[in-house]
Amino acid sequence: MPTETPTPAPNTAVAAPRTASAEVRTDIPRFLPVAGHHEPAPFYLTADMFGGVPVELAGGPIDHLVGRPVADPHRHEVDEIYFLVSPHPGGARIEVLVDGDRHELTSPALLRVPAGAEHRFLTLEAEPGSYCFGLLLGGER
Repeated sequence: MPTETPTPAPNTAVAAPRTASAEVRTDIPRFLPVAGHHEPAPFYLTADMFGGVPVELAGGPIDHLVGRPVADPHRHEVDEIYFLVSPHPGGARIEVLVDGDRHELTSPALLRVPAGAEHRFLTLEAEPGSYCFGLLLGGER
């Protein structure tokens, strides 16, 4: 006797078949050169990981960088989102220049830098455990 495959009811979610297993990366951070930066930047996610992802994530702790810029003004071909966090609200402050406009961020905060905009940031204050990450959207730097 033939068996029939049941048809899901309308508007019922059907789980997609599993096609891959989880992948773990421990080769992070990767220190890569970035135009305008004084030293290679620590990247935690790059466009060549996981079969090619459309974002890159760089950054790290900033409590040791107060008053010391990590880069000269520079540009990226993709949008970048600065992500500023600290253990306590208000525990970190950075100054971001974007095409000559000054923005002061206090943690927690996000700021989008449009593709092609000249930018740089300076840490004004940061308690231990404060981080600033740059999320580069759309691929490689």
